[in-house]
Amino acid sequence: MTAHKVGDHVEVEAEEARAGQSGTQHVRYIMVVSIVLVLIGFLALGAFWFGN
Repeated sequence: MTAHKVGDHVEVEAEEARAGQSGTQHVRYIMVVSIVLVLIGFLALGAFWFGN
């Protein structure tokens, strides 16, 4: 690790700082599926409400 102290804080290269971040791809899929389900729910509610 190439972190070094500069003044009163520690600086780390951007590449190393991002290296530990993983597993965030599933969040996008959950968001997309959630939005699609909400839209389907609103369409079903609208069809039920205004369809009669």
